[in-house]
Amino acid sequence: MVPLRSPGEGKSRLAGTLSVEARAALAGAMLADVAAALRGAAVDRIVVAAGGPAAVAAAAALGLEAVSDPPGTRGLDAALAAAHARIGPIGASLVVAADLPHLRPADVAALLAADAHVAVAPTTDGGTGGLLRRPADACGTAYGPGSAQRHLDLARAAGRRSQQVTVPGFAHDVDIAADLTGLRCHDRPPLGTFTTALLDQLDIADAS
Repeated sequence: MVPLRSPGEGKSRLAGTLSVEARAALAGAMLADVAAALRGAAVDRIVVAAGGPAAVAAAAALGLEAVSDPPGTRGLDAALAAAHARIGPIGASLVVAADLPHLRPADVAALLAADAHVAVAPTTDGGTGGLLRRPADACGTAYGPGSAQRHLDLARAAGRRSQQVTVPGFAHDVDIAADLTGLRCHDRPPLGTFTTALLDQLDIADAS
């Protein structure tokens, strides 16, 4: 499950750096890199939890299945719960952020290999880049700042075995201008093909 807010409307903290059109293009490029990583890891099914028609279109352009948020849905947790309810019973759920341009198949495989009911791959700022739940309802979700620890706490409260998995490709998401200009720093994993091509078009400076 890949939650995607409406491209161009999301990433509001990049508004001072990128235009609406550029933010939409960036969202699409990062989604393409995330989808490539998931496909390379042979994930059984990829579903985009789409926040609006633009998100549905971005998913469709990549040949991805999309489930639209029901009218009136507020917040990422509610959107994910609604999407899981609509796709029906599943044995396991892996929620992957759509803004992980460094993600590679090996990163996904490392998280899937975790010996736990709930495994969390944190971002560098304490968010959740990847959330694996076996079964899919092993615990609830609590996205937002500091969510990695909250997800581990929810798992333990539910009596589920939990594990934090530190994986480079899940660590670096893109929320603010510093994240954007640091994408090609030498101390980070290789950048995905689609995001690299877009940064070249946008002439985003390398902060390394």
